[in-house]
This record gives sequence, structure tokens and C-alpha cells, in this order.
Amino acid sequence: MLAECRCRLLRALGQQPRTTMRGAQQVCAPSRARRLLGLGGPSAESLDAVPRLSPDQLISSPDNEVVRRLRRLAHRREPGHVLLEGPRVLAEAKAAGLEFDVIAVREGDKLPFHTERVTLSAGAFRAASQTVTPQGVIAIARVHESTPDDAMQAARGSRWPLIVLDRVQDPGNVGTICRTAAAAGAPALVVLPGSADPYGPKAIRASAGNVFRLRVARAQWKDLQGLDGYGAAPSGGAPLAEAPIESAGMIVLGSEAHGLSRQDLKLVTVPLTEGVESLNVAAAAALILFEIRRRLAA
Repeated sequence: MLAECRCRLLRALGQQPRTTMRGAQQVCAPSRARRLLGLGGPSAESLDAVPRLSPDQLISSPDNEVVRRLRRLAHRREPGHVLLEGPRVLAEAKAAGLEFDVIAVREGDKLPFHTERVTLSAGAFRAASQTVTPQGVIAIARVHESTPDDAMQAARGSRWPLIVLDRVQDPGNVGTICRTAAAAGAPALVVLPGSADPYGPKAIRASAGNVFRLRVARAQWKDLQGLDGYGAAPSGGAPLAEAPIESAGMIVLGSEAHGLSRQDLKLVTVPLTEGVESLNVAAAAALILFEIRRRLAA
């Protein structure tokens, strides 16, 4: 059954599977197409003897297995895998050492680096991509998802507060905060229940791939026991210029709609012009994170 499935996948990519006889059973020989589909690589002895998926080979059917898998990941992320869109995001992922399962390039477009890939027609690429104006490159990569302990140790080792997102639901805000955290030099970030997935496609695009520069983990409050911290609040906290946030164990950024889910945190507030109620959470994060960077560098 498994052999038959592999053969069907090869045919879906336009390859004629090479067959061998093993006992009375006919099986499909392995090829690089299996690796592109996340099915593992061929053995060393068979690498030169099997059909190869040519970069010039064009996939035009929106029902092709490659297109369908890309589309599935856009709607529901597989554990340990991320969907990447755009040459800049792919370049950041490659620089961070991520391993690619599939790289698909729209016909006529180019990759920012040389590697194996498949080519999709414009129609097949539209079927695979979820963006309104896709940038011509889409991929599936494997990502290591850190534990809360990993993130806390990374923050402690760099003498940075741990960045904590508390019910920040907009993936655009989550991605922007990840991008800002990486730019400021923060090493780690955790998300609490109710926050958008930092490794979701929209958050990754908003981070411009910089999320891969951070140790990122899912956590609950109980995982962060022992960390003292400051929560960002629109009012009622110590002014940003006076609060010793650089020495805090964590900085908690909450939902604009619901605020912080813990009431026992010390608060820090960014002073605003009279009449302005609050900042967007990503804007507040940028001010706080770069103030931490300034103090740590002083």
C-alpha cells in the first residue's frame, strides 16, 4: 500500500516511477521527489539511478499533491512545520538553519538562493498561496519549537527580560513584535494561551522571517513561576523612563481589548499626549524593547 502511494505521488509530479522487483511484489524505487514531499531521501546507492525532479518541470494542476499540501498548511499548521512565503522570509529561514521539505517557485520567478525546488504555473501557485499579492516563492520548512525552559534560559543567558505575549490575538501584531524583539536583541519570547501562533503564516510574514532569530515557546503562567516582571499598561503604571524594566525577569504585553490576565504584576506605562488613550500593542512593545536595549548597552 505504501509503495503504491509513493508511486501515485511521483505520477502526480509528472514522473514515471522506476520499479524494481522485491520477491513477488513490485515496488516503486525512491527518488528526490520523495524528499520534496517530505517522504525522506533515497539511499546513496540508488541516488544516481532513479528519476530526478527537474527544476524545469512544471506543475500546473491545483490538485497536485504539492499544491494541496501547501494549501493545507496555510489553513492548519502541522506540528514542527511552518509555511513560508516570499523570498525574504525564505532567506531568513535558511540563514537560521531551517530544513526545507518543499520549495515551490512560481513560473518566471527566482529563488534568493540555489537549491532544489519545484516550479508551479501561475494558476497552481495561486491555488497554493494564501496572500492577495503572492511574491512568487512558497515553502514548507521544519522548525524546532522551544520549551518554556529553553526560552527562559536563553533570556537569562543574555541578561534580557523574557518577552511574554498575553492574549495578543492579532497575528500581525504577534509577528511585528517578534520582528521588533529580534531587532532590539531580545533572545526569547513566549506566548500564553489566547495568543496568535508566532509560527502561523501571517505572523511569519509580519515578522519578515525574524521570528526564526528567537527562541519561541508556548507557555502557561505556571511555567513562568519565579519570574518577577512588568506588565505594559496604558495607564496607572510607573513611567517608562523610571521603571527598571531592564532588570525584570519578564515583560508582559497584553491584549489591547482585554488587557493583562494577571493582576499581580508591576506595571509600566508609556506616557502619551493628553487625549490619546493607548498605543497599539506592537508600537508599545517597540518603545519598551528599544528602551531595554538602550539601557543594557549603556
